Amino acid sequence: MSDSKAPTMQRSRSQLATAYAPHSLFMFEGGLGACMALPDNGNRKADELSQTTERLIGEQIQEYFEAWAERARRGNNLKHPVPLRLAIDSRAIADNDTVRVRLGDLAFQVPNTVGYIPFPLAFRCTRCGLYRGSKSVERFSVDAPKFRNACPTGSDACANDWEQIDVVLAHWSGEVEPITPGYRHWNDEAQEIRDIEKCTSCESDRFFLERPPGALARWHFRCVVCNTVRDILQRDRETLQTLGPLLGQNLALPAEINMEPVSCRASAVYYSHGDRLLDFKADQYVSLLAQTKRGDLEAFLSSEFGYPVAQISNDQKEALLKAAGRASEWDTYIQSRRAIETLEQTGADASVLDPLRQLLRNTEDKWNATIFAGTQKASAGIATAVGLRQQFVRRFDPIRMAVEHKTLAEEKLHSGQMSDGRAVSVDVSILDEFLIPDGVTDEALERLRTQVRRRLTLLGVAEMRLVRDVRVCEYTFGYSRTSAQPVIRREKSRDAELPVRLRLFDRVRVGDVSQTPVLCLVQSNEGLYVKLDEATVLNWLSENAVQPRASDPGVRLGGLLIEEFAELEGNDDTKFSRFLDEYRRERAQDRRAYPFVYTLLHTMAHHLVNVSASMSGLDAGSFGEHIFVPNLSFLVYRRGMTMDLGNLSSMWRDRGDPTYGNEVLDRMVNPASLRCGSESVCNHRGGACPDCILLPESTCITRNELLSRSVLIGRGSPRWDKSVRNLKGFYEVAGQRAAAVRGT
Repeated sequence: MSDSKAPTMQRSRSQLATAYAPHSLFMFEGGLGACMALPDNGNRKADELSQTTERLIGEQIQEYFEAWAERARRGNNLKHPVPLRLAIDSRAIADNDTVRVRLGDLAFQVPNTVGYIPFPLAFRCTRCGLYRGSKSVERFSVDAPKFRNACPTGSDACANDWEQIDVVLAHWSGEVEPITPGYRHWNDEAQEIRDIEKCTSCESDRFFLERPPGALARWHFRCVVCNTVRDILQRDRETLQTLGPLLGQNLALPAEINMEPVSCRASAVYYSHGDRLLDFKADQYVSLLAQTKRGDLEAFLSSEFGYPVAQISNDQKEALLKAAGRASEWDTYIQSRRAIETLEQTGADASVLDPLRQLLRNTEDKWNATIFAGTQKASAGIATAVGLRQQFVRRFDPIRMAVEHKTLAEEKLHSGQMSDGRAVSVDVSILDEFLIPDGVTDEALERLRTQVRRRLTLLGVAEMRLVRDVRVCEYTFGYSRTSAQPVIRREKSRDAELPVRLRLFDRVRVGDVSQTPVLCLVQSNEGLYVKLDEATVLNWLSENAVQPRASDPGVRLGGLLIEEFAELEGNDDTKFSRFLDEYRRERAQDRRAYPFVYTLLHTMAHHLVNVSASMSGLDAGSFGEHIFVPNLSFLVYRRGMTMDLGNLSSMWRDRGDPTYGNEVLDRMVNPASLRCGSESVCNHRGGACPDCILLPESTCITRNELLSRSVLIGRGSPRWDKSVRNLKGFYEVAGQRAAAVRGT
């Protein structure tokens, strides 16, 4: 289909990557003319993507297919194993019947245009209801003039007024067809599919399409000659070919094979699949995730999260610095130490010695984090986590989060200026000239900053920054029909889970080869970065009887969370799978630190999005989020391919006031901002519903799982929490700590 010379159209890039992505069905303006979108050979290569980003996208797509296949093939309550080809696209299946998406087969493209053809090619007479159709676009110009020849009143008397039938037959295999009076079945004797297109009573090939009011299931065909009624019943060809031999043995159900009538306008007819990732320039830390750099990765994590440093001699330190080309630093360090010793012997005052000693400590800390990092001891838990991380789902992998956070910190949080002279990121408790409200005096500005810091403390936030250049790559690579999940249940399937097939887009021509398109949108927008106070998080966990792993003094919580995550992944009941099935079950999980910290960060991110949406003029669906669990941090940002007009910085500037610091923080502190219109029902569901903190799935990275208002304000617990004890909210704990500090 992608090689046909179909007409093309333009829409916004975000629309072409989702609503109008290849194989979607859509109606033109006015509701007339149903069409199917096709991949377009003319889309240009996404040159702005680095090789690192392309590789990461390929890895994420590979993982997506692996997780999808695993879930779709469970075959709960089915009488037969689920073949891999019914779970995923055949192009993602290797010769040894394993899942494999080849990076070289992918074409990373910018969605500027999309092709389309009229679909379905099924029509009904507006006067008598006669059904006519055509097999293909190429034949349509020949078939259409002949429609009137089938009219019961004769071709001359035919009204010749035809309307396109905007209902199709869809199947979870990804196939979609026009509705038709014909149907196919499996012939056991010949072991093949047979098509029946004529009336079984009189052999007529003409039918009226009857459309009584009500559900689509009531639609039916009626023979023009003998009035025999035929239900709309069709079977998916590929599924029938695979499962047909099992029907006669009662090992497969007709409900697994039957297609369903669906309106072209219904969302169930098409679900696009994709993901997003932060787009970084440097590969310094991301490269640590390669399997060949396991030792370096362990050293990085040990340094980042405060694991004890192995003792090394001065000779070893000098040798390491010389090997790194930094021998002069060692010479300066030795000279400084000797100077301090001389001053100590002469009885110099502490006001002179302390700053010099601090300079030496800073130098040692810098070396420990860089040159000497390889000498640090990786705890058994960290070493185990690094060894197992190839099995982790990338989206929930805390090691990847730590690496990405380090890159974000160096590239965005603590980097220099943008081309227009503004800082890349600004601490909201300090501000710069672009974030200070107009007409504020120096005295009022200091009050404003004091109030901002006070509210950050009440929220348990250690650091909050506005980031002006958040680069994100969103991409779409495939689709499914009837369900966005790997399995689907139907009433006639006897509670069996039917496999939904994940399909890649059809190939496009790229030069002299055919490749599978991946539609990429690279955007740079503003965001808000939030880092929680570690002592407050530990206090909150303790108040709720959640005990992190025991550790050596000085080891930060992030390292313990990484170790615990590896333990959780070793148990099928507690691991973080791609679709988080383990955390959808009611009252199924014991209280562990990692799920609770993730839920805390995720819920606060949603809270910030909702507050920001209400004050910035942006829709909640136009935000995105990233979670960095080991660093107790999250990032929310504006998503969109249109020009970034500085919505978030404008919001922060316009909402600033010396009385309460900033209205965004003041609203978040106010418990009323987390009230829910479905309070009792919401609490029963674990404290998360569309009336409070749920967001559109385009915004949320977990499809609204691992969320609960209770982690912020108490009065309940997440639905997966096995304990019957209500939580103490994080905001309450932060408020008590702030009051204790003020009291001293």
